[in-house]
Amino acid sequence: MGPLMIVFGMLGAAAAWVMQTETGQTLAAQGCYPHRAALPAPQWSWLMPVLQAMSVMALLVGVAGVWVAWRSWRVTRDARPDPAPAISETTAGRTRFLAMAGLLLSLLFAVGLVATGLAVVLVSPCSAWR
Repeated sequence: MGPLMIVFGMLGAAAAWVMQTETGQTLAAQGCYPHRAALPAPQWSWLMPVLQAMSVMALLVGVAGVWVAWRSWRVTRDARPDPAPAISETTAGRTRFLAMAGLLLSLLFAVGLVATGLAVVLVSPCSAWR
């Protein structure tokens, strides 16, 4: 596994979640509260389909990040460093650690992507939170 794949495994799902939440909240805020006045429904008819499509795309990127992280972990889990390696030869342990961290982070953010996607489907962007 190359270093870019390991980085994608660590940060792909997190980046997808950040993009989904930030873009979705920005669009919903502009579509439902245009001049600091709450609207009963979004002013744009395309808002809900766009938010749902963004959620699906973010989930796909997140699942890809989980898959890459899992694959990186599977490739590196059997790699063992020498008992007394030179300082420049300790990459097997580092790579294994990064692959495991990527797997845990990707799984965590994949759960966040599912929760955020469910919120888009179940809650209207113009609903009052009181």
